[in-house]
Amino acid sequence: MDRNQVRADFFKNGFYGPFKVYDEAEARDMLGIIRRQSQDVSKAIFQNDCNYDRHFDIDVLAKHISNPIIAEHVKAILGENLLCWRTEYFPKFPGSKGTEWHQVERFQYTTGNPQLQPMDGKPGDVPFELTVWTTFTESDIENGCMKFLPGSHLRKYYDESIVPKTGRGSSYSSIESETSFFGYNFSEFKVDPNWEPSEEDAVSMVMRPGQAVIFTAKCVHGSHPNTTKNRTRFAITARYVAPDVMVYPNQHEFNEHGGHFDLKQYGTVLVSGADKFNVNRRRTESNTGYQFSSQG
Repeated sequence: MDRNQVRADFFKNGFYGPFKVYDEAEARDMLGIIRRQSQDVSKAIFQNDCNYDRHFDIDVLAKHISNPIIAEHVKAILGENLLCWRTEYFPKFPGSKGTEWHQVERFQYTTGNPQLQPMDGKPGDVPFELTVWTTFTESDIENGCMKFLPGSHLRKYYDESIVPKTGRGSSYSSIESETSFFGYNFSEFKVDPNWEPSEEDAVSMVMRPGQAVIFTAKCVHGSHPNTTKNRTRFAITARYVAPDVMVYPNQHEFNEHGGHFDLKQYGTVLVSGADKFNVNRRRTESNTGYQFSSQG
């Protein structure tokens, strides 16, 4: 991996990839394990349909978040010290809608309260959060691959501080909703209501099983619909921050995407370096007893 190339491409576009994390055969084997073990939620830290943070009860995912290839790519941008603050997956089944264009940073669109907050209160030139999206199936335009607007991370097109009419509290419908953003209508967050993302400028991230793309949520992104009849797209999202970013500041629970999240068992996971700030709850092992590993 060429760190300089990763940084150059990332800071130009807001994303980098795809890059190989696993051999295709290994990715398919992992997918089988994840699918089977996902059915048992007895040790999951959250009881809902969102599949948040299943690395606390599925060992394959516990190992995945500290994968050295992933860690090296994230370190190239955020630095040597890294926390994983969330994993999630929403399989895109045949016939599913595309996820509408969106842009976030502090992940406050769901409740109005920032889920991420830099200690100094201000974001710098380097994003304070990164997402690594790893696919375990083919991911192409037909089955709903991701798409990005290059360079859109440099400008605010959506404002998370706006109070939406759709999605929060009793206005939430369901993940299979009338909107294409898991029960929220993200167009309500537009800074300019008349602005429309350019589909012509979009980059569709066509990927093979075992490949990943790294991006900042500040980069406007979405996905194509799954127009196939029998091809599910399945990917794992792992999200990272540096240790000086507060995760769920002053929060003990929250509601989003139609689910309730009690943070009693929650903790960030150190995946690289050290945490000298100690502003976040941390966990060193999963609910299965898996010992999380750290790079460096």
